[in-house]
Formats: sequence, structure tokens, C-alpha cells
Amino acid sequence: MKTLCCAGLLALALAAAPADPVAWKLQDGPAKPVKAGGKFSVKLVAKIEDGWHLYSTKHVEDGPVATKIWVADGQPFQLSDAIKSSPPETQQDPSFNMEVELYEGQATFTLPLKANAGTAGIQTLTVSASYQSCNNKICLPPKTVKVSMPVSVQ
Repeated sequence: MKTLCCAGLLALALAAAPADPVAWKLQDGPAKPVKAGGKFSVKLVAKIEDGWHLYSTKHVEDGPVATKIWVADGQPFQLSDAIKSSPPETQQDPSFNMEVELYEGQATFTLPLKANAGTAGIQTLTVSASYQSCNNKICLPPKTVKVSMPVSVQ
């Protein structure tokens, strides 16, 4: 009976949760065409609904799911250096009973990129992010999203 009751409460909590309290967007792409083989950067911005947070890119053993960002192979672009992020907050997380790094409100990740040699024309840059969002009561299952933007290469 206890298990059924707990499962019912969890289902109600998840039903009341937004479909995704984090909205991802690529912005600040290059203002003019990038040269093939040239470097540029874009920002990946996560807007986080009030009362929710997502975790930093720092992996913590037995902790929450760290945010991971990548540019998939097979694209005409690749990361040219480490991703930089806005500074996360450090807080005690009662869900994990440990100190964690997290973002509330907004998180910005700057991706240093390079256009592959031999690339030309309008190309689509697709960035993937996997993350977990939580509030002070529940954590939603980890999720992966893809966001894209056109980049002109000459």
C-alpha cells in the first residue's frame, strides 16, 4: 500500500511539473561569414524557470547528473577549445545531501568552434546538451536536447 501511495504521489508531482523548465537557445553566432578552417564562438543559453535549477558541468561522484554539452561528429564544425560557462552557484542540495554546483535563472556556455576546412555555404551548427532539472521537491528525468543555428562559411 505504501509503495502504491508513493508511486501515486510521484505521478502527481511529475504531472504538475512543467514539460521542461529549461529552454535552450544558441545565440551570438558570427555576424559575418566564417572562413573555412576559421575559428568563431557561439553562446548556448539555458533559461531556467523560477524555482528550478540545473547542475553545472562538474561531475560529482554519487551526485546529480552533470550538464554535458557537445558538438556531434559529422558536422562541418568542431570544438576548438574547452567550453566556458557562467559561474555556477554552490549550494547544499537536500535531494543529494551534498554540496553541488548549479544554475538558477540562466546559464550561459560559450563554445569556441572551428569550421572544418573545405566547408562552404550556409551550414547548420547543431549543439547537444544533456542535463537534469530539479526543484526543491523533485528531479525530472535526465534529458538531452539539440539546438541549431545557421552559420555562413566561405
